[in-house]
Amino acid sequence: MPRMAASTLLTFAELEFLLRSASGAKGANAAPIAVIRGRLQLRPDVGDDVVAAGVASLLARELCTERAGDVVPGQLVTAAVAALATAHTLAEAAGWIGGRPVVVHLIGGRAARMAASPGSFGLFGVEVMNPAEPLARPLERFVDQCTAGDGEAAVVIRSAPVDGGPTGPETGLAVGRTAGGEWVLSDTADRPDRGRPATRAEVMARLDALFGTAVGA
Repeated sequence: MPRMAASTLLTFAELEFLLRSASGAKGANAAPIAVIRGRLQLRPDVGDDVVAAGVASLLARELCTERAGDVVPGQLVTAAVAALATAHTLAEAAGWIGGRPVVVHLIGGRAARMAASPGSFGLFGVEVMNPAEPLARPLERFVDQCTAGDGEAAVVIRSAPVDGGPTGPETGLAVGRTAGGEWVLSDTADRPDRGRPATRAEVMARLDALFGTAVGA
């Protein structure tokens, strides 16, 4: 499974514990967490037994610790829950790395940004990013991964507010490179219905123009 640099593999049960923790007291954050859960294609009706399995796994892997009968989250878990609990934006990037399809979900919150890349067997590559980093930076890194080498390549990106739901207003961009090395670009802000010739530098500049906003902005 392709993984972003510095990512940590979490099981779906471990991720369920993060989502349950981010839901807050009496489900105060239930609505945005439900949107995130849908984007990650997780079941909406997961039971307490799955969450308990996630806690046990996190403890066994020392990503959480036990203190006087309480579960104390480690640094990664704390940061990931903070990103989920304060989420305001959801972005997704899809492409091919090494001939294999890969999707990265970027969850932007006031406290942090979390990247989750689903793989096989219910595993997710998870990374928590610098909260001061604009969204354009991880998207640029993803485009670089998908367009490394020569030949055909394609990347599709979309971003929308969490409170807009899965069909809310989106900002989108599509990048393609032909077998001959020509770049093509389209986005929702400028002629979304057809691509236009571009250079790699123009693609990166457009990413910065559309997504050059820090997490908390």
